[in-house]
Formats: sequence, structure tokens, C-alpha cells
Amino acid sequence: MTNEAGFLRLDSDWAPTEGAAGSLTLTLTNLSDRPLQNFRLAFTSHCRLDPDYQLRGANLVEQIYGYHMLEPPAGFALTRGSTWSVTADRLNYALQHYTDGLKSAYLVLEDGGIVPVASTPTTQNLESGVPRLEAPSGSRSRLPLGMPPVSILPFPMRIEVAGQRDPAGALYLLEGKHESELAFNAAGDLANRLFHSGPPLFGEVGGIACMARQADMAEEGYRIDFAANAVTVHAAGQKGFFYGFVTLGQILHAARDEPNEFTFPATGKIYDAPRFAWRGMLLDVARQVYEAKELLRVLDLLAWHKLNRFHLHLSDDEGWRLDIPGYPQLAKLAAWRGHGRAIPPLLGSPPECYGLVYSRADVAQLTGRAEQLFITIVPEIDIPGHSYSILQSIPELRDPAETGSYRGSPKNVLNPAIHKTYDFLQAVFDEVARLFPSVWIHVGGDEVSTDAWLDSPLARALMREHGWYDIRRLQSYFLHCVQEMTRNLGRRTGAWEEAALWGGIDARDSYLVAWKRSANGLALAEQGYDVVLAPGEAYYLDMAQSEDWWEPGASWAGTVPLERCYTYNPGGDWPEEMKARLLGVQACLWGENLHDRRLFDSMVIPRLWAIAESAWTPSAGKNLSRFTALHALAPRIGTRVRAP
Repeated sequence: MTNEAGFLRLDSDWAPTEGAAGSLTLTLTNLSDRPLQNFRLAFTSHCRLDPDYQLRGANLVEQIYGYHMLEPPAGFALTRGSTWSVTADRLNYALQHYTDGLKSAYLVLEDGGIVPVASTPTTQNLESGVPRLEAPSGSRSRLPLGMPPVSILPFPMRIEVAGQRDPAGALYLLEGKHESELAFNAAGDLANRLFHSGPPLFGEVGGIACMARQADMAEEGYRIDFAANAVTVHAAGQKGFFYGFVTLGQILHAARDEPNEFTFPATGKIYDAPRFAWRGMLLDVARQVYEAKELLRVLDLLAWHKLNRFHLHLSDDEGWRLDIPGYPQLAKLAAWRGHGRAIPPLLGSPPECYGLVYSRADVAQLTGRAEQLFITIVPEIDIPGHSYSILQSIPELRDPAETGSYRGSPKNVLNPAIHKTYDFLQAVFDEVARLFPSVWIHVGGDEVSTDAWLDSPLARALMREHGWYDIRRLQSYFLHCVQEMTRNLGRRTGAWEEAALWGGIDARDSYLVAWKRSANGLALAEQGYDVVLAPGEAYYLDMAQSEDWWEPGASWAGTVPLERCYTYNPGGDWPEEMKARLLGVQACLWGENLHDRRLFDSMVIPRLWAIAESAWTPSAGKNLSRFTALHALAPRIGTRVRAP
């Protein structure tokens, strides 16, 4: 880096145009004490400039997804205090929010040196505003009249409580056997990590006595009996006891934190069991970097709200996160982005080397914590599409005779006709199975262009060999081969909804995630697939929460305010005979717009807790007013929770 930091600024403005995607104008201002010549401007954005359309004021030298490099006209000098403006009159889509625009920028000098550029959020029609970066405030509504004065989220199936007792003392286990002791300790350790200041919620003898009793009920269900001498948790085993003790921890925390509104009951009962077996969240760790300690924190928050699946999206075009024996290129090249590297800076990442590889020790720590919290980590290797990072690091997986690109992007799809592809994937899934005990391995299968292999002679030869006339049959062939790999490892296959197309993967030993529209889930179930619902219009946490320009997020599935997220009723319109195919629900948080980590809390919370309530609480037991009164008491990722 040179010493120009802070002396160059890149502003951007998007202007809508009738019948088109609008125009984007970039303005670079030189605030340094010297002129600049023979430079190039690199910037990242979510939108893309049309590579076949001439810019006004510059030439497009390079484009890879949202990474662009521009050069000014020959002989141009950016003198002190002057500006250079570039306008793109054709974009790949019409911008809806500031996060669709500029994310980061830097200059490349003639000698190869890098100069940082301060980039400002993209405006619309030059109208000023402030991005909504911070998490929502802690203010909340009052508990509706007639509601029991206890804070439990997700709310239980049935609650009948009365009176109150002093919440000053901690919960302690007076009587219980081995399974309930393990569950009590796990709940106590969880609470201590989440609420590290103030007196502990779980402790030694002298506070609120708890007893545990074995009972014949659903595996994750529990019953709590409140009495003057002790609180008794009934459950079939460790999972039920754990959720019962977490509920007691939530009640006690609220009674201490908001004593004028919430109590710890003196008498009564709570009956509870989850609505769905699959209660999950996906986190995209390929597009942005999350250290293992951050994922541990997310696991804790999921468990506190009785979510039990953590879907790790470990690979994508922009990054790869595991070290695979026999393929050191992945850890060396595919895991990192930066100027001059195999993968350029993308999605707001800096020109310096940016990335991360999870070690075996990292994964062991994550899976160990997940096991303690009764969470299954579901690993995803997204193939055959979304594989640009793989192909950039292992070019021999490409057909050398293949040409062309599609959708304004480089080829990013593994080729089903290259034998080395399957050798590579066998090594990957062998390692994934060693690292993750999950019975499920998710293999992606989404967003493969319908012309992905048209320019590959090897792919066309494979089609002739099998007598196929539709190029799309190659996707089904590929996924069937992958499914056989996972079966041979004793695992079940997960995939996105597109895996049912063009012959589809075998519905036995698999599940599909319906993400495009809620109605697609029922269509998959009717084809015999087990289904997890994660519709973009309700459960995608990267969707913007309003139509305001300064609201962060995407809008391809519309806006997803808290009310829409909470009131969506998964499977509510499914016929009774199909409901056995509905495994449950999953929130998805994709990383395209999370280059600013301050956005995490504001985009995740409280919408994730709304999804947790839909996953656990019967539809008839949900109440939006009650939920809005309770969710502010929940811990947050960045503001009230520290890394363990």
C-alpha cells in the first residue's frame, strides 16, 4: 500500500431509467497532494456492468462477477482536487437498495502498487441518506393483556402458571440421574456463555431447586411442574431435559431483567414439544469469513432458542473453507481472495489476501459444541454449480476445449464428463464425512445454467454415449453419481430444490430444501421427497426488511419484514396426507451483503427468533404481539454476547 490512504474517495449514484436497469455513475475524487496518471480503478459491487456495452469515461478492462477494473482514457491525469466520472448505462438489474451498489474500491498504479480508496454507499438520484447498519434498539412493546407473565421463546405448547417466587437464586439440580445431570450442565454452561455478566442463572445449592424425572414422551418434549419446594422437569431423555432447563433459564433471566413485567412462577405446569423435527439456520461462510469462535457463538444462540440444525455453506464461487487431503490447492488458492490472486476481491473484500480455512481442530471444536447443544451441523459442498473457486484452483477439472461464458460470468460448473471430477469429489466427501458426524451431507445442485455444458466437447460426447438430447440431463446424471458417493459413506443426501429436475436425484435417503417459493415444497413432497421449507419470501434473512433505499439486503424475493417472517405458516396449506414429508423449516443467511459485520445483528435478529417460534410452537399458539414483547430480551450476536 502507498501512503494515499484517506485521500481518494469513490462516490456512486444510481439513476433509474424507463424500461431499463438504470445507470450507475462512479466519481473518483483526488484529495491527495499529487496528480495520478496511468492508474486503474478496481471496485466491487453486487450489481454488474454489462461487459459488452461501452462505458462513458472509461474502458472496462476486467470483470469477474461483481469485481470490475476500469481504466481512464489514454493520457488522462487526475489532478489534485479534481474528479473523474464514469457512467455505465447498462446493468444486469435495477438496483433496489444501497447494498446493490458499491462495496469497496482501490487503485492499481503503473508500477503495480495498490492505493486504497474510501468508497461511500451508493445513493439513488443523488439523494442523501444514512444506511441502516446497526442492530435494532432494545426497546420493545408491553406484554399483551391476558398473557402469562413469563418470557419463553419459542413459546411452549401449553402453559398454566400462577404466582411468583424470588428470582435472585440460581437454578440448581437437587435430584436427577446421569442424563438429566448432563443436560442441566449443558444448559448452565450455555447460559453462562450467553449472559456472562451478573449473577449466574445456573449454580450450586441454595437457589431454586430443580428435580428431573424420566417420563414417556416425545424425544424433544418436556413437562415442567412448578411447586413451592422444587421445580420438576419431566422428559424421556437428555434432549427433552436440556430444552426444559433452557426454558427455566429463559424464565429466570427475564424475571431478573424485567421484574416489573415477568415472574418466575410459584405453581403451575408447562407442557411442550416441538412442531417440527428440523429447525435450522443456514450460514454462508464461503462468501464472507467467520472465525470458528464466531460460529461457536451462533451455535449457542441457536440452542438458546431450541433450533437444532446448523447448515454450513462451506463452498461457493467466492471461497472454499476446508483443507482436503491430496488437494492442497484448495487451502492455498480457493480459500483466499485478493488482488492478483486466483480469485479477485469480491463482495467488498479488500485487495489484501482475505480468507480462511477451517482446520480439523476448528471443526472438532464446532461439532463438539454442537453435540453438547443437541445441534446437528449439516455441511454443504455446493456442486456442480457455484464452483468457480474450485475450478480456479484445480484447472484440470475443466474441459480444455470448452469455450464461452454465460450470464456475464465465467464458467463455474463442474463438468460431469471429466473423470477427475469424481476423484476430486470422492476425496472431498471422504474428508467431509470424517470431519462431520451428521447423517446428512448437502450437495447443492442449485442455479446451474441450462446451457452450462453446451460448449464442452467432452460433455456432448457423454450425451451421445447415453443417447441424451437435453443438456440438462447431465445435471441429474452428475447428482446421481454424487448421491452414490454419499450413500457409500453411510450418509443421506441433501440438496436444493433444483435437484429434483430432469430426472432428479433418488428421493430415497435424501431431502430437498424448497427455497424459490413456498409452493415448490408441496410439489416436491408430491414427488416423494422429504422437504425442508426455506422460502425466500419469508425465511431468507438477507432479504431487505423494507423497500427503503437505505435498508440493507436484497429484494429478488420481495421484502421480508418481521411480520411476514413471523406470520408465514409453513405447511399450513399442505394436505394432511403430505405433511409427513415436511421435515421442518430453515432460515438462510447468504453473505453477498454482509461485508460489513455490523449488519449481522440487524438482518438476523429478531427474524431468526420468529422462525424459531414457527419451527417449535404450534401454529395456533403463535401471537405476534406476544412475540414482539419477548424477543428484545433475547441475547444478540454482537451487542450482548461475547465470543467464548
